[in-house]
Amino acid sequence: MMEAKRLLSSIKKVSVEILMENELYSLINEGNITAYIGYEPSNILHIGSLVACSPLLHLAKHGFKCKILLADVHAWLNGKGELEELREIGKQNEKMLRKVCEAFGVDPESIEFVYGSDYQLSEDYVKVLLKFSQHITATKARKAMDMISKKEVFHKVSSEIYALMQCIDILYLKVNVAIGGIDQRKIHVMARDYLHKMNYIKPVAIHTPILLGIDGKQKMSKSLNNAIFLNDSPEQIEHKIREAYCPEGSPERNMIFDVLQYIILPWEGSIEMNGMLYSDMSKILNDWVEKKITAKTLKRAVTEALIRILKRMS
Repeated sequence: MMEAKRLLSSIKKVSVEILMENELYSLINEGNITAYIGYEPSNILHIGSLVACSPLLHLAKHGFKCKILLADVHAWLNGKGELEELREIGKQNEKMLRKVCEAFGVDPESIEFVYGSDYQLSEDYVKVLLKFSQHITATKARKAMDMISKKEVFHKVSSEIYALMQCIDILYLKVNVAIGGIDQRKIHVMARDYLHKMNYIKPVAIHTPILLGIDGKQKMSKSLNNAIFLNDSPEQIEHKIREAYCPEGSPERNMIFDVLQYIILPWEGSIEMNGMLYSDMSKILNDWVEKKITAKTLKRAVTEALIRILKRMS
């Protein structure tokens, strides 16, 4: 029971919401978890991917069954490229994610890597998908994609199919815990509300934060030229963090604090600034607001810590 509480606490530190926490706690206690997260393999992974997969890594480290879906068909539907090209990018992403697992102390061979194109185009999958579509209105499916679809595909039917497929993946992969960014929330709620129509269980959903980009304006994304990538050199990381929006004394829309809270403290345990070792986010925030920590000091410490973390994955 104490071990279950510790694991739950670790997951809560790297997430913003669990639907529902008591259900996850019960599954941990029962030792009955199969969890998954999906990635659209449209490009090189940026540091937001570390945040997204952290709950999965914690579960895997405790011996639970975990799967990573390289969602090439989803990326195709979302206008990210041609299917063959996306599958190749998926293979590159898999190599990097295996390194991420190793860096976190998880044997990558204990994680099952699955490609959407290996099963989502099969006759059986399509039949289940079409049957599920009979239970969901077009409006509900479209709303579920509010924060996910690219603007040019938002009003296309492919966007609605995307949402239904993500629900069916939970059933098809036989998982009871779905992990994703908070932008996945509406889809996971739809799965919880409607998968019982397919005689499947109500999955637990763990939602992680969406990292701000270095501009402090929009979410981190390569297309917005505001991302730090897992394969960036130390010089590139230093330059990007030096340029990051970081108004002194204010934690608002400050990407540096996102990195601190959801990457550096979970991965390193602490960070040193001004000769002090900080392991508690609230203490860092307090000293920042009181201007005991300068932007220069904060950025230097975060740069050094992030370089150390990413070096483990090189």
